[in-house]
Amino acid sequence: MPSAFPKTSSRSRDATSIRAAAWIWRGFLRALLLVLLLGCAPQSAWARPVEITILHTTDLHGHILPTTDYEGRQNVGGLLRCATLIRRARAAHPKALLVDCGDLYQGAPESFLTDGRIMMRALAWLGYDAWIIGNHEFDWGIPSMSRLHDMATVPMVAANISARPKLPHPFPKMQPYILREVDGVRIAIVGLITPGVPAWSTPDLLGDCLFERSVPALQRIMPRVRAEEPDILILATHQGYKRQGDDYANEINAISKAFPEFDVIIGGHSHQPIAEAWIDGRILYSQAGYHGIWLGQVDLTYDTVARRVVRKSARLHEADESVPRDPELESFLAADLRRAESYLAQRIGVAVSPIRCQGDEYGRSPIQQLIARAIAEASGADLVMHGILSEQDLHAGDIRMADVWRIVPYENRVAVLQVTPAELLEMLNENAQYRRTTSFMGLYGANYQWTTGRDGRLHADRLMLADGSIPHPKTRLNVAVNSYVVASGGRRYLRLREIAERPTSRLRILDIDTRSAVVEFIRKHSPLDPDRFKEYP
Repeated sequence: MPSAFPKTSSRSRDATSIRAAAWIWRGFLRALLLVLLLGCAPQSAWARPVEITILHTTDLHGHILPTTDYEGRQNVGGLLRCATLIRRARAAHPKALLVDCGDLYQGAPESFLTDGRIMMRALAWLGYDAWIIGNHEFDWGIPSMSRLHDMATVPMVAANISARPKLPHPFPKMQPYILREVDGVRIAIVGLITPGVPAWSTPDLLGDCLFERSVPALQRIMPRVRAEEPDILILATHQGYKRQGDDYANEINAISKAFPEFDVIIGGHSHQPIAEAWIDGRILYSQAGYHGIWLGQVDLTYDTVARRVVRKSARLHEADESVPRDPELESFLAADLRRAESYLAQRIGVAVSPIRCQGDEYGRSPIQQLIARAIAEASGADLVMHGILSEQDLHAGDIRMADVWRIVPYENRVAVLQVTPAELLEMLNENAQYRRTTSFMGLYGANYQWTTGRDGRLHADRLMLADGSIPHPKTRLNVAVNSYVVASGGRRYLRLREIAERPTSRLRILDIDTRSAVVEFIRKHSPLDPDRFKEYP
């Protein structure tokens, strides 16, 4: 019976076996080559990169509406313009995080009139992930800040604010850090305030709050942060980076040396727009300037296999006049903004000629004299030490509330102390080092002369009262300054603070702020003629 299979020769069977063996061998070689390639290739080549974007603002100082920058450019910045940039950035990066680095609500009428509430509402509406606390948050005192704390829905973050021993934390909702997750990548954002707050704010404004140095605070909190096993570490701080080195208020260099594991540091406080800087060639630093004139953007690429950040970059988007206000946010805040615009437009007096800020060698100028005389009249002090608060003039014609805000942008209170003539000369000599700067204070109600000492420096000498008399050495003179100066003015006036804290000085901080005193003076004495200031009481 014939076979179902065709007969083959032994030579044919051998050829078939050889071809099969060759096919198997080639397959083995291909598999071996693939294994070798997989073993030699870097892991990151096969990883899933995750793009992370952090948007940031800082030092808004209550500016919802556009403002003027330090170079005199008008109609720039403000959170309404910045919100447009945030919207654009989120269109490209829908999962972007958004952080503010402090000094949020003090410094603009729209915030002042709402006790800061407009800023809380704006941050919540924009969906901020964190608000880092700044030093100016304490300018209105603990009760005011507590009210804003209670209404805040955005996390308040600062690892170095605490209470005095055995007392509860003054702000229970405040957190040292927050955690966020983007596409499975865990991000820790640690917050720090500047530790220099007590150098600007008087003790009655700070209550039981303590402000810890940056490195000790991080040494205490970072074990908790590491235990959370974050993939990316961000430090967001109300401190500025100074290439020349740290000072009492800005400790970025010390932080970067002690904690090199931070991927990014986002800063504030110094009002410097810094798109991108590298600290020790490792840590990316960025800072978004001031008043919402810039929106900062940090972009990171995280390698999920290598488990590290493999790319970092940062940039600033400018909210100049070409950027429109966000119409939805403006509509949301419309009632408060209308109130602010009406308030700023009100007429409070008139100037018969321009009132200039340019001073003489003793720091006296028409604007300085206007402020000093207003303080003297409101406080009853005989003498006033005060400087200009901005390099702005008052123009001839109607004086409106907006004009007063230009020359008095802060709510510093009036402080009165009783000092001897010798102590006043000490204060004047400390003040002398700031001649020809905006920190130099002029004296109202008395005169003195500059003399050159053996050290070659100018010294205040020969104090005389306004009537030409020389005060008795044991006389106590009632001198008014502002509360910022009493706190040392950022360590500029440490001797003045030491004198003010002596029991014999009988320091009183009045419930009178400088701007209100100036407004009342203008209303009472208008029309103002700077050439006739000496005729006012």
